[in-house]
Amino acid sequence: MRKLPPLNALKAFEAAARLGGVRAACQELHVTQSAISHHITNLEQHLQTTLFHRVNNRIILTETGQLFLRQIEPALDAIARATADASKHTSKETITVAMPSSLTLNWLIPRLGNFLTNHPELDIRLLEQLSISGSETDIDCAIEYRQQPSKDLISLQVLADIVAPMASPGYIRRHKIKSVEDLKSCTLIVTERRLVSWQTILKDMSWLKSSAIISVASSVHALAAAKEGLGIALANPYNGQQFIDDKVLKIPFHFKAGSLPPTSKYYFSTLPTKSQLPKVATFKEWLIKELEKTRKEIAKNNPGLMT
Repeated sequence: MRKLPPLNALKAFEAAARLGGVRAACQELHVTQSAISHHITNLEQHLQTTLFHRVNNRIILTETGQLFLRQIEPALDAIARATADASKHTSKETITVAMPSSLTLNWLIPRLGNFLTNHPELDIRLLEQLSISGSETDIDCAIEYRQQPSKDLISLQVLADIVAPMASPGYIRRHKIKSVEDLKSCTLIVTERRLVSWQTILKDMSWLKSSAIISVASSVHALAAAKEGLGIALANPYNGQQFIDDKVLKIPFHFKAGSLPPTSKYYFSTLPTKSQLPKVATFKEWLIKELEKTRKEIAKNNPGLMT
């Protein structure tokens, strides 16, 4: 436990020492001369030493007083800076959320205004990550894309990785795409991070080796390439919902039930120490409601799609 003298006494001493007198100190601190004198006397009693010589109504620092002033001035300056910094901040909290880039860009951001409007007490910080670890204490929550939830986190599955082919309406018309068999003449846009790829789905097709391929890092790039009519991509309809709503991408056919291998899933995850934070609970509740609304929209517009 720190043994500190009264802060008001320190302020009175520092002002009198710096300004060279009690009168100047009382004008700066807006207190009476007797108050300044009283604080200095109390400080000397607390320290059990003399800080000023009193000479003809003047005060002159003793050697101990000079040393004490040099040592406390940096501390008082630091307190002043910290006070100024703290005063700049509002009472708003920031929630830090990690998500895969495609889900952030194509699904979350178009809906984020709704969340911020209804929760003006929160700011949000978005990070691009597929998953998090139990050591990342700066992250409040995450939408993770992984095969199994981590034992170090509290996780809830919020979304399956539905796989659907997507291409521009013009590309679909030109290549007359209605089924997997119609992809023989198409350029396949392959997402390197996607576990279920065109190579996995079309591995039994003899013509796969001669197919034109565009490889990209993530679904963000795959959807952008498909939008430009460069080929046909695989994507989760949640990631591509905005493109579908804008009618720049379409799902030309649906894969048959059981025809695809198991995929990773999306989990809402938090560190155990963060799971009960009000801001995390607020974001989680909003997120689940928005995902459910999107699921219903996708199911309505694509009756044959497995949602």
